[in-house]
Amino acid sequence: MQRRVPQLDAVRGVAILIVMIHNISLKYPAFHSQQFFSNGWMGVDLFFVLSGFLITGILVDTKQSAGYFKNFYVRRCLRIWPLYYSLIFFMFVVVRFLKPSEFHTVVQTSSPWWAFPLFLQNFLLPVSTDAAGPLGVTWSLAIEEQFYIIWPLIVQYCPSNQLRRICIVVMCISPVLRYYLLLRHVNLYTNVFCRLDGLMAGALLALLVRSGHFVDSKLLRRAWILLAVAAPLAFIAEAYHARWIVFSFTALASASFVYVSMFSKQKWLQALMTNRFLIFTGTISYGLYLLHKIPFGIVQALHLDQHPYLPLPIIFVMSFALAALSWRLLEKPFLNLKRFFASKPPHSAVHAPGASAFATDGK
Repeated sequence: MQRRVPQLDAVRGVAILIVMIHNISLKYPAFHSQQFFSNGWMGVDLFFVLSGFLITGILVDTKQSAGYFKNFYVRRCLRIWPLYYSLIFFMFVVVRFLKPSEFHTVVQTSSPWWAFPLFLQNFLLPVSTDAAGPLGVTWSLAIEEQFYIIWPLIVQYCPSNQLRRICIVVMCISPVLRYYLLLRHVNLYTNVFCRLDGLMAGALLALLVRSGHFVDSKLLRRAWILLAVAAPLAFIAEAYHARWIVFSFTALASASFVYVSMFSKQKWLQALMTNRFLIFTGTISYGLYLLHKIPFGIVQALHLDQHPYLPLPIIFVMSFALAALSWRLLEKPFLNLKRFFASKPPHSAVHAPGASAFATDGK
């Protein structure tokens, strides 16, 4: 089974670069980046789609294997927990002694602190995106962890045709639910029940490529059309502050982008999606996502923000350095332990159309 698909790492790379530029530009705008990347938060939806695609693929391919639940959850812990809990320890313990003046801000914006180790910050914090520094991006991890408490059970006990129906129903109901919650002033952005579109779109894509009569070329034209329609509609809806429908369009656009990235034979696209920098960026994207706000404080402490054009490149370089160190010294050693919890798919799953290439990529 192919362990990694370079195009999927490149998709991660695209997503994290969009998110980083968006977040950095909010505090340190330069080169009109705050205007060009004002909708860069949509990169998170691309992560949701990719996660739904990869995780559902793993679950479907291994649902008949021994140790299905144990292996899945242990492997998820090995991927998520080391860096995540290291970050929590740094923010709530190290910062307290390293910079006591900043710790007051951490407590003020990130309470209750125990919501973070329980992955409940998106429910228990008034506005989880306003949590201090890197804690402000962890709401998306909470959504994924909450979703994957339930999803393996559903995949285990439902056949593929029922799973497809569930995905479609949830995607159709989601904008209606969001509109209802919006009228009741619920924060849609970090609510797990409001962000299921992307995860379900990715899951549906995983089921599609594993269907018995799947031929990638037959759907390429439709995928391009869907991407060309859904992406502009997402920007238009966001311009009119219609978040209740924006997430639906970003999910469809993201799923289409994943599909064309994998299956399109366009030379320019394949050259882009096999670019070494994008693949490397995607490989360390988890570290980049969690750590890219830490250099904000370094830039301020060293007064490097006096010039408007310095913070953006400096923060990028520091973020890549931190993420590369995290990958090499922390994440990779734990990921190597996954070999002790490998679920072997049944023979039929390995040889199903599209299954082998995407079963374990990056998860």
